[in-house]
Amino acid sequence: MKLIVHFISGFVLLFASIILSSCHLEDFNLNKLVNPVDIIPDVYAPLAYGTFKVQNIIPDPATPNSMLIPIGGMDLPLVVSKSGTTFSSDAIDSVYLITHISNNTPCEMEFDLSFLNSSTGLPIGKVLPSLKILANDKDFIVFCLDRFDQDNLQKATFIKMNFKLYPSLTASTYGDIKSASFSFNISFHAPVNLQKL
Repeated sequence: MKLIVHFISGFVLLFASIILSSCHLEDFNLNKLVNPVDIIPDVYAPLAYGTFKVQNIIPDPATPNSMLIPIGGMDLPLVVSKSGTTFSSDAIDSVYLITHISNNTPCEMEFDLSFLNSSTGLPIGKVLPSLKILANDKDFIVFCLDRFDQDNLQKATFIKMNFKLYPSLTASTYGDIKSASFSFNISFHAPVNLQKL
């Protein structure tokens, strides 16, 4: 037993001496690692997320199951609060709004996104449109916000999303889609320019 213990401790000592003797700190140039041009940290922050059934956000809750989904799409407006999420820095040059959408309905879907002012209820700035998301599919959409969009995002207290569902071969009436759901996650991403800090 003592022989095994001595063998293991001898092996550990040999391994440690090899590791320590192979490290050459004079070849390690720390200045190359801390060059601010090479390091670009990113800031991510969530804005809104949720999962919703169609029947919970349809504008008219008394909609009959037999109502046909219009060819131009069925509008499902949704307003979510943005309170508590702000950002401001001279080191942030660009901001990207990232949306993850999971369409668990049997219909194609599209949405647009805008920022709202709570005192007027009106949109601030431009409306950000999406592409069509296939039935029972997921999509990842990135909106690049220019300086005006960033200011509008700062001023806004609410985010309005208008989802639109289109009829399909398997779903042509409200009754076909009312218990279907979809989910979304909106966040912003901003690379930080360390030279401006």
